Amino acid sequence: MNQEQLIWQKALDYLGIRFHSKYELRQKLTRHFPDEEEKILKAIAEMERVELLNDRRFTEQLVNSLIQKPIGRFKLMMEIKKRGLEPELAENMLLNFGWSEEESAKKAIAEKERSLREPDERKRKRKLMNFLQSRGFESAMIYKVLNF
Repeated sequence: MNQEQLIWQKALDYLGIRFHSKYELRQKLTRHFPDEEEKILKAIAEMERVELLNDRRFTEQLVNSLIQKPIGRFKLMMEIKKRGLEPELAENMLLNFGWSEEESAKKAIAEKERSLREPDERKRKRKLMNFLQSRGFESAMIYKVLNF
């Protein structure tokens, strides 16, 4: 096998595990083939052409998967950016899916409250606040849903 075929095969191996963004695939292929940037870009372009690689479809699947979990907009957008995807596209998809950050926060609170055993109301709210922050909810949303 020549180098281009090896790059193509490695890319297929990655895509066989899960969908990837162009950015992710490029990063992974560059780790395996550090001196073959031009061939990697060529392989990625060809994969886009034959629709093995599609950032729009990947963004849609990722956003749909992420909104199933109670996470905040900040964490969701960090996941999008980490994969080299367009935040604006993700925002549009959030609107299309009818996602509500407030509803997501309330769902997170409901899940967490089942495991909280704190009788002191102030300590309980503090724990919920820390939990929501760790899930990527911004302060304004946290204060809103916790009725501060």
